[in-house]
Amino acid sequence: MRNPIDLKTIESFNKKANEDGHVRSARNSTFRNNLIEVAMDWDQFRKIDHSFSDLVSGEMPTTNQRSSGRCWGFAGLNLFRIHLGRKYNLKDFQFSQSYFMFWDKLEKSNYFLESIIETADKNWNSRLIMHLLSNPIQDGGQWDMWVNLVDKYGVVPQSEMPESYSSSNSRYMNRLITRKLRENAMLLRKSVNKGSSASDVQHQKTDMLEEVYKMLTIHLGTPPNSFNWQTRDKKKNFLRFEGLTPTSFYEEH
Repeated sequence: MRNPIDLKTIESFNKKANEDGHVRSARNSTFRNNLIEVAMDWDQFRKIDHSFSDLVSGEMPTTNQRSSGRCWGFAGLNLFRIHLGRKYNLKDFQFSQSYFMFWDKLEKSNYFLESIIETADKNWNSRLIMHLLSNPIQDGGQWDMWVNLVDKYGVVPQSEMPESYSSSNSRYMNRLITRKLRENAMLLRKSVNKGSSASDVQHQKTDMLEEVYKMLTIHLGTPPNSFNWQTRDKKKNFLRFEGLTPTSFYEEH
């Protein structure tokens, strides 16, 4: 390195830091405390008013995405749960956030593998390939993606596919599936570039998606094909609906 940090410079840094009263005070305050709490301007904090002029009727207890990036899906499902709560006079209800997460991951995996096939002629270290490989199944999404998932796969109550450790803490699941997809990308590029037929490449891709499906099942559970739903409304009336499917639940309720 042309201009490394020399020891005299570090000694100067240390001397000035130790002589700075603000640095010492901040260090002593934050060493065993949360910086956000220490830095809070409490005079401003107490002025925050949490009363609002407009209220949403039929509100329910808040939902929690925990350590995952599913805010977009939670937002969409929360719109649905307010509608369902009003329709059946429910005190609380949640759609399965794991269910939409399962299909989102599978669809993203398919999109990734298809993109790899379409770009097999690109150099492996091109900016495009690096972008595709960087984060193929991140949790994030947007409204149109959520609409397409619900239109295709429907929705289910949370009781039919509850939260798992990996749905609430998605980092390691994403890491493992990403590694598998990157491995698959290498194999698909080799197949395309050695002249395999489009049909053979698609069969290979389907086998890869089956692996991803199994991984998702291990982490999130098995998506239900049919189910019965029962609950009680705010007046303690018992409600029961039988022979539902995810799409019929979405379309009829």
